[in-house]
Amino acid sequence: MESIYLLIGQSAFLINEQIKVYQEQFKINEFNLIKIDALDSDIDVINQELQTVSFFSELKMVIIENVDSLNRFDENQLTIFLKYLEKPSDDIVLILSAITLPKNHVIETYLSKYAFIETIDQLEGKALEQYILNKFTEEGYYIEHDAIVTLLERTQNDLFLLNQEAQKIKTYALEDKSIKKEDVELLVTRNLEDNIFAFSTAYLKGNIRICIQIYEDLLTTKMQPSMIFSHLYNTINLILQTKKLIDEGLNQTTIASSLGVSTGRAYHLIKEAKQQRKADLEHLIKSLAQLDVDIKSGNKDDKLGIELLLLRRLP
Repeated sequence: MESIYLLIGQSAFLINEQIKVYQEQFKINEFNLIKIDALDSDIDVINQELQTVSFFSELKMVIIENVDSLNRFDENQLTIFLKYLEKPSDDIVLILSAITLPKNHVIETYLSKYAFIETIDQLEGKALEQYILNKFTEEGYYIEHDAIVTLLERTQNDLFLLNQEAQKIKTYALEDKSIKKEDVELLVTRNLEDNIFAFSTAYLKGNIRICIQIYEDLLTTKMQPSMIFSHLYNTINLILQTKKLIDEGLNQTTIASSLGVSTGRAYHLIKEAKQQRKADLEHLIKSLAQLDVDIKSGNKDDKLGIELLLLRRLP
């Protein structure tokens, strides 16, 4: 067994799952598990925790999330922490997590040398579908492929939400253990943010059939066309800002902090931004801004203006 583990990956859910594995291996109870987010914690807080042994058992586990954010400190400020990496305590299991290691920084050098590094691959595409399938079949459930696709769409590939909704679906289908697309549509509702984001990404992709379907769903919920338009503008602007932050070399955690969104939302913004050209996004923003002026000045009806805007995206 190692004393220092470094988990590298974009999925906070999968990293947490691996931490649970280590927790079970080392037989660490909740009283002896300490979690610190390095993104908003001072280095002195981390150093103090690494110098404090457990009073209740032989081992305690210290989890430091976003350890890559320690690159904001220089080598002199990190002296105590770096010395700990060189000679870790036998009474502490140290688990570190990061999306990636900071390049050309002393943190990268020390972690590469002293930590057991494990890469946690992101689940995507067929691998993600297989993950969901296994979640159901391992408990004797049958789930249609279309139901899996719908579950992914409505949870926006968020593994935390996906597992939460999967448990709800299992309870619903406990008697016959058979799950169809209609069951997922009944049980897993899109929240407003998901609907707006799905609407915006469908618009960017030119998938007008999906775009109009979501637009009509939003109107059914009594949302005003002007509000839908406002959300569309804000979402595309967020994607543009994300594109610019990616070009600056910022990671998911930092982008989330800069934009004031969750890391889960940042993941989807990054994924969408990578598929778009900056010039195209800027052109769309200008078009939306002009439509906004036309609607507010009374030159165009808001509902008709938005519908014409959607139709213009047809290939």
